Amino acid sequence: MSTPSGPSGSPERIVFSDGSTADLVRKEDGWVIEINGVAQSHLGDPGQPPKLASIRWMLAALGDRAPRTAAHLGGALLALPRAVAHRWPSTTQTVVELEPALVELTASRFPLPAGITMETADARSWLEAHPGSEHDAVVIDIFVGNRIPPAFTSLECMTAARRALSEEGRLVLNSVAGPELLFTRRELATLRTVFEHVAMIVQGSALAGARFGNATLIASASPIDFDAIRAALAGDASKGALVTDLDPIVDGAGPIRDADQLWSPEPNLPDASAALRLLEQARRAVGTLRTAAD
Repeated sequence: MSTPSGPSGSPERIVFSDGSTADLVRKEDGWVIEINGVAQSHLGDPGQPPKLASIRWMLAALGDRAPRTAAHLGGALLALPRAVAHRWPSTTQTVVELEPALVELTASRFPLPAGITMETADARSWLEAHPGSEHDAVVIDIFVGNRIPPAFTSLECMTAARRALSEEGRLVLNSVAGPELLFTRRELATLRTVFEHVAMIVQGSALAGARFGNATLIASASPIDFDAIRAALAGDASKGALVTDLDPIVDGAGPIRDADQLWSPEPNLPDASAALRLLEQARRAVGTLRTAAD
């Protein structure tokens, strides 16, 4: 894969069509898109496990059988599609991305591996326009300002996803959990209204409400190979665990509908920006001293 060169730590501003911005930052281990200081996508060595735990979880959620076709709603730097292409080169993948700035960034600076095509379109409209597509996997990984918009939390969206899947196909969602679990409970209830088999990958601390974190939701009309997912998660530094007994979590929560216009909750994250700035200053100082010593 060819990537642009540039000094580590020098951010480039990306301006989205709605006027919001993100930073493209060169790190020692790859490239990162950051929004409000939160890493949204990381692109590194395709031969290494993905840097972000959320991407590793979604890759694990796909199981150990190569999907013939996969649709990814949401693009960024295409970390997951690239990981899928590396693991299963025969898989045909379509990435649907609404933001022209991200499409242009990928097209001009981060070339796509073979087997991946990219479309500029509204992902919900695209999904609804492709019933009977018989995809083996549909992945929904869409955040706006660190939150999941209502078009991708609802029963109507999940119904459209099922219609785009084969009978054994699998829906994978990058979602959130904790400290308030009502959104997560309702999203799981929504999936269980549409799919016979549903599970979740999450950290115990987020599930217990001790912190805010990612959750990977998995749904299928056919039984899910839980053992393969657990094997893929074994030893992962994130401590993400597969949860299959969802009754105590859902606990009577109702599904989400389009009319609810329900966003995922605001991330409740500690402000580590000052500490990160100090670490970066220290790293640069060490680099300067090493250069002087040479």
